[in-house]
Amino acid sequence: MNLQNPTSQASFWLDRDPDLAYVTQRIIDGCLRENLHDIVHAGQQASPPPAVLEAWAEAGRPSAWWRIAHWPCGIVWLPVEPSDYMQPLRALSDGWVRESAQGALREHGAERWLGLISQGLDEETATLHRRYVEEAQLAAAHRTLAREAYAGQAGRLAQALDHPAWGERLLLADQVASYRDHPFYPTARAKTGLDTAALRDYAPEFDPSFELHWLAVPRAQATLSSAPPAFWPQAGELGLDPALQHSHTMLPVHPLTWSRLHELPLPAGTERAPHRFLRVRPTLSVRTVMPVEHPHHHVKLPLLMYTLGALSLRMMRPSSLYDGLWFQRVLNAIRESDAELRGRYLHVDEAHYGHVADARHLSYLLRVYPASLDQATLIPVAALCGDMPDGRPLAAHLVERYHGGDTLAWWRQYLALLCGVHLRLWLVYGIALEANQQNAVLICRPDAPLQLLMKDNDAGRIWMPRLRARLPGVDAFGPLHNERILVRDDTALGQMFCTITLQLNLLAVLEGVAAGDDGLRAAMYEALRHGLDEALQKLRAQGVDIAPAQALLGAPKLPVKYLMSAGSLLSKQTTGAADIQKFYGDSAPNFMLADALADASPVAAMRRHAVGRD
Repeated sequence: MNLQNPTSQASFWLDRDPDLAYVTQRIIDGCLRENLHDIVHAGQQASPPPAVLEAWAEAGRPSAWWRIAHWPCGIVWLPVEPSDYMQPLRALSDGWVRESAQGALREHGAERWLGLISQGLDEETATLHRRYVEEAQLAAAHRTLAREAYAGQAGRLAQALDHPAWGERLLLADQVASYRDHPFYPTARAKTGLDTAALRDYAPEFDPSFELHWLAVPRAQATLSSAPPAFWPQAGELGLDPALQHSHTMLPVHPLTWSRLHELPLPAGTERAPHRFLRVRPTLSVRTVMPVEHPHHHVKLPLLMYTLGALSLRMMRPSSLYDGLWFQRVLNAIRESDAELRGRYLHVDEAHYGHVADARHLSYLLRVYPASLDQATLIPVAALCGDMPDGRPLAAHLVERYHGGDTLAWWRQYLALLCGVHLRLWLVYGIALEANQQNAVLICRPDAPLQLLMKDNDAGRIWMPRLRARLPGVDAFGPLHNERILVRDDTALGQMFCTITLQLNLLAVLEGVAAGDDGLRAAMYEALRHGLDEALQKLRAQGVDIAPAQALLGAPKLPVKYLMSAGSLLSKQTTGAADIQKFYGDSAPNFMLADALADASPVAAMRRHAVGRD
């Protein structure tokens, strides 16, 4: 990365790839959010010298600049604006001005930014930054392809709420979600391990269908939790000796994993089936697929693909299959015994799975959706802010369909559901679920309140003493295999509630639905504050100790997942993160303290300065 040959001033704003510019701005934003390399704490708001303004002048002058002087590359002047959502500062551009002895140079782009901020760091960290350049470039390329795919698929997407087939509505909602980027992880669009052909063949953005490959594994080597479903193939249907049906287990394999099985160990006596079987279509998660002729059954498979960072390989630990079923049984038991939760959520059936010892590439999970949902429409939270062909988010269509066009009525019902379920699970039962936007699914029916459909709960957090006190029979469900699920106090539970339920499933949705409408945004925030307080006071009236939630929501700053730091740019040795998906920093403005924030924020002076000039 050569930082000594800046892009010429005349072509600076003309030669930028728009998708790479978008991704780069998100990366800079992520650095500000996570205070990467002390970009916020050691920086300061300042007025740049004339040379910096002259270098920037062609693109117009930002209202505020952040001065970063502690990096070896010289003084970096970053155009910013104050923010009260997730971070106190937000990047205004994919560019900046670098001031050095040679003068003031305007620069831009992910490669130059990541090279700049990694100067002077140890070789391991610098290598991670160089690799992240490739992830950024891939994210931009995949975003370009996704936008092209959207143009070709838009006509179908209009049926997301209206298609007569239940399974088709579910896939269309997933597809709407697939075109929207992760709210916080800058390069989530990158599906590392998939080239252009693989994206077209296997990613939900393109709505492909394909058949699965199969292995015949000696039964002594395979573990099945129960008998496979009736539509599972027989050995003879796979082109194998029919006699293998009595001695072997048929294990499904995703085509992308199949193509690399020669790199991975297989049990002795395993045979590769010459024929494919079971046509499927991809869901939002890519590695989970829906059989075309059996839409109530989804199959989750290991995939040699990285998402949300170069350290996050989408394989499947067999232990997660057991823990997912444990969560399902516990959550179902709570729902049946707790009148407050009985009508508020359902859980898909994840009781059938198979695996080979501890092999992360030889496993599968069968997810069965309740037949009672045939007349309902299922919408993952990830789809709510996804653009429909008419330019409005899918949430706006839900508001019209189920709430007579009253956005605040929909929002109050939605947040009451999420707060009512997840605050109760935390404060009463000691459970925090990692029910992110993909796995939190809304059950929408005419003339019926919203419900949640839960799935894939294998990585939550449990404070077992509290759970045992409220659900004495919990030990009958067996042990948990992942020890990291068990926590010792409310801290980890509060962090997960905040970063998943509050920030991903409430704040990100609020910001997306209210984008461009300041009045609606303010009203939705006020409703959110009121809804949280109302849910907590209801729990208090029932004798529940709400102090842990009050401490979280009353703190000057809220915890934030540092996804980019832990998942891509810093090693586990540097962060000390046992789990890269659960590495936090306390740096988000607290929306519950909106009035106090204006005076207490580190950038309060910037806010007042901007307001004064207006």
